[in-house]
Amino acid sequence: MSELSKISFAKAQSILKKFRYKPRPEWSDDERILFKLCNFAVLSKKRLNVILKSLQSLSKLSDKSHYKYNELDIKLIKELILDNLEVCFDKFKQKISVIKESDIEIIQNHINNIKNENLRLENEIKRLNFIIENYINEKELNEIKDIKDLLNEKVVVQNTKIRSSKKSKEKLAFDKRNIREFLRKWNEGQTTFEITESHKRIDVDIKNTKKRRFKL
Repeated sequence: MSELSKISFAKAQSILKKFRYKPRPEWSDDERILFKLCNFAVLSKKRLNVILKSLQSLSKLSDKSHYKYNELDIKLIKELILDNLEVCFDKFKQKISVIKESDIEIIQNHINNIKNENLRLENEIKRLNFIIENYINEKELNEIKDIKDLLNEKVVVQNTKIRSSKKSKEKLAFDKRNIREFLRKWNEGQTTFEITESHKRIDVDIKNTKKRRFKL
């Protein structure tokens, strides 16, 4: 029966002729289905030919030497035909859609809206990227500034340590002999400053003597 759905117009006509001489009550279920298939194949072709001839006749109105019209007139005719065509196909209970001029406009508007939205999103992405880049650059600058401040603090601390070290080196290293010498000079009436300077000169002389001996 699936092969009969592809039956040709000529074969369908020959089968229908056989049914003319057989009463309907005597038809079997398969014969009833076969009749319907053949009847549709024959009549759909005939009626479609009528429609096509009518459309060809309508197209003759395009001759501007005999007729005057504008774009709106043609669109109205097209919409009227498509509206009736859609009503016609709806009766077949099949999922067949007819795209009309108004549908095309709706689709085009929808496409334009999508394009505009895409453009808006692209601009928004660019704006956000610009904000993010500025934030990153500013953050990097702040980090660099923090590092500089930290290094400066370390330098200050290091310089402080160096100065403290120098001061500590400048302090006199007293031992038992120096203490006895200090007390002796103190009892002789010398001041603390005089005793300290005298001790420094002695240390310098000792260091210079050691250096000269080392060179020899």
